[in-house]
Amino acid sequence: MVAGILGYDRDSYYDLFSSDRCKVALRIINPPRRITHTLNYLMTDEPLTIKKLRGIGPPAQIHVEILVPSDDLTSRIRYRIFFAHEDKSLQEEVAKRIMRKKFCYPPSLGTANFTADLNYVDTVDAEIFKPNHEIDIHTVVPISVVKQVSPIEGGKIYLEELVPADFTAKRLLRRKETYIYEGTGKAVRALVDCEVFKCHLKDGEVVGVFM
Repeated sequence: MVAGILGYDRDSYYDLFSSDRCKVALRIINPPRRITHTLNYLMTDEPLTIKKLRGIGPPAQIHVEILVPSDDLTSRIRYRIFFAHEDKSLQEEVAKRIMRKKFCYPPSLGTANFTADLNYVDTVDAEIFKPNHEIDIHTVVPISVVKQVSPIEGGKIYLEELVPADFTAKRLLRRKETYIYEGTGKAVRALVDCEVFKCHLKDGEVVGVFM
């Protein structure tokens, strides 16, 4: 999404946005729920023919998981994205484009027809530290850094398994992660073996783990 905002060509940005140079964290604000649809796609396997392009013949039926608002269809799914890059000029360019709504490519959550709306929140300094006890974490957490998780009263912990987390410059999968999060957007109380960040926004303090 960030590469699309800046207008980078496809497959040209994996090294630039690798986790060595770029840090991203995600917080759920309005939680989604999942529905599954079966969609008919055109068969475009080789050899490609006019009949296939016109949809003449059996379609390819694909099961697609779609996220929708958990409350009602008039609400919206909302996430908060925390973004930091070693190149401060690139980070400032991203902030300016979001503030001005000047995107090279329209942002989306998934395929192009799932368009997203981005709103700038703030640019803040963050405290980076490694906790030695359980803390409340407001972002999704990689399971690889979790040493202990405490139960949440009235909450549910979910797993998002085997998510591609890093690619090489040649678009080869370098790292995959399984993430945990609380289904309604509450903080997860956990002991983690990694650095965390703490920052203060207008709506309160946030403690998070980079993905």
